[in-house]
Amino acid sequence: MDAIDKYRKVLIVRLSAIGDVVRTLPAINAWRQQCPETSFTWLVEPAAASILKGHPAIDKVLIFERGLFGDFRRSPGNIVRALLSLSNLISDLRAEKFDLVVDFHGIFKSALFSRLSGAPERVGFARPEAKEGSTVFYTHQFKPASTELNRVARALAMVESLGVENVAPVAYQLPVKALNREHAYASLDRLSELPGTGPVIALHPGSSRKTAYKRWHQNGYVGLVNALVEKLDARVILTWGPGERETVELIAGHVRVPLLVAAKTSSLLDLAALFGACDLFVGGDTGPAHLAVAMQIPVVVIFGPTHPQVNAPYGTPYRIVRHPLPCSPCRKRSCKSRLCLEAIGWRRVLAAVEELLPLS
Repeated sequence: MDAIDKYRKVLIVRLSAIGDVVRTLPAINAWRQQCPETSFTWLVEPAAASILKGHPAIDKVLIFERGLFGDFRRSPGNIVRALLSLSNLISDLRAEKFDLVVDFHGIFKSALFSRLSGAPERVGFARPEAKEGSTVFYTHQFKPASTELNRVARALAMVESLGVENVAPVAYQLPVKALNREHAYASLDRLSELPGTGPVIALHPGSSRKTAYKRWHQNGYVGLVNALVEKLDARVILTWGPGERETVELIAGHVRVPLLVAAKTSSLLDLAALFGACDLFVGGDTGPAHLAVAMQIPVVVIFGPTHPQVNAPYGTPYRIVRHPLPCSPCRKRSCKSRLCLEAIGWRRVLAAVEELLPLS
């Protein structure tokens, strides 16, 4: 491949999920710092798009409207709208005349878009990181040193292989604006209603329906909230995203101490701004945890079936709480016992919080 600064127009492909998009940002920041004249376009699905719009390293964001293709199965009349959207996207990709595509996702769909872009050079992961036969669409393949490499480190290694230097220090640079902070204050202003004067701790117990298998149990959060307030004089705020309000209301209804349930946030950047104003975050291995990492606050992450090394926070103080089993990490979305999560008691999570608070 040519020297890295020869590529003037680059397409980045990481379609989802929220946490994975966040964890790709340090690699692009490092690349942009070395090649400030290079133009970067990012292809992403709608759920994570707000993280990228306005980001200092990203010049343009293109959206793949994945939801349209689910709709036409329920309503066949939508197939025309879905195909028109896809056709327009391919036209937009080709019109950019990219010199290079880097696919950080590594599935059939992302690799196909890489090929359809018309770029003469297309880089992606080698197997086993590459899935679903995606390698057939690449002109160059990158094989990480280990299959257990942290996702942030893996993305950084990918761009290093292309010629990017000085990938440290890690920087996420979420484009949080003053308006996002104003929205966050809608919740934070209510902290005065709480009797405590201790640290402000955000707990995010929910997840999307697709990642419900990563959720810690409700009783754990209830016990943890009680202990945080009674032992640490903490001010606890329960945060939530789409479809998660019922989860936090259930927890709030079972605790014996005062807490706050966050106001509805209108975007991921509002949620990030809220985390950035807290002293510490506690939650599962989901997108919000990586938003908190990107805001550079200490995080306690409760792991179940996902890999703690591959998915560990990167670039901020953290503690991982897990219950190792011979079967874990299995990455299975369904399990009858969920013992890897059910066996984790609130006292272990509290201990991790106490270790981290002096670093906040």
